[in-house]
Amino acid sequence: MALSEQDLAVRDQAVWSSDAGMIAEGKAGEVYLQKTGQKPKPNLDDVEAVQMGLAMQEPIMRIAAGRWGWEFKDADYTLHHPKHNWLASHFDYISADGKTLYEVKNLGVHQRKKYGDDGTEMISEKYRAQCLHEQIVHEGVQNIILVVLFGGQELCHYPQNFTALEAEAHIRAMAEFWAQVQTKSYNPQTMADVVGDVYKVDDGESMVANAALETACNQLAMIKAKMKEYEEAEEGLKQMIQSAMGPKAQLKAFDGSVLCTWKTSKPSKRFSADLLKQALPDTYEKFVVEQPGSRRFLVK
Repeated sequence: MALSEQDLAVRDQAVWSSDAGMIAEGKAGEVYLQKTGQKPKPNLDDVEAVQMGLAMQEPIMRIAAGRWGWEFKDADYTLHHPKHNWLASHFDYISADGKTLYEVKNLGVHQRKKYGDDGTEMISEKYRAQCLHEQIVHEGVQNIILVVLFGGQELCHYPQNFTALEAEAHIRAMAEFWAQVQTKSYNPQTMADVVGDVYKVDDGESMVANAALETACNQLAMIKAKMKEYEEAEEGLKQMIQSAMGPKAQLKAFDGSVLCTWKTSKPSKRFSADLLKQALPDTYEKFVVEQPGSRRFLVK
């Protein structure tokens, strides 16, 4: 369900648990641009993974409750921190005694490597920050458990434990971020993920590098050179294998395991601008628009 303009405006008036998760995974700049109105929030209505996650939320919780003997109730409400009103969160479920929150996720199996064994505390930084944020905002809560279904076949639960120092550090970090949003003070150090969106056009001037920048440029040049070596080696090995395979679709080891595949993909259709230009040049020109130039970063 799409958020109304009023809902979107409300979300811009605080730092939410989902925002905290994005910040923790290095997307502080993305959140900043959205909060300051410089970038529209993505429409997730047609993102199947998101919609399936919402649809699967209650079934996952019911199965988890049955497996681990939990009594829970719906927590489909929004709260603001009693002291710091700019900290807010929405919730999934809460225990019958009101002391434990349950955050439910439906994740792809490829994300399993970021998490520990069932019952442990190891989860991704994104969802640990989100859980911490929720526990801080919700008064009376002493525990929070992340419930995850991986790939539709493995159900795990991860009880999260936070110290008072972690909570204080999180509040300070969110306060600093919120102050930057309120004053529209972009911080290139903590918001580097959108540096290209903020500085879209160069001013034509030069600057002198300090020692740290000069070292960074030299290290980047070395890394790029090494990457080129690996790419050339990769291409050489790939061509050797492909030449040996010829028309074969698979290459197997002696034990029968598949080493690699080289299969023909299904035919696809795509629009050809060149053919349109040849057939209807006048019509083609009506739909040609000038695109703004983009900045290219080159290490010399």
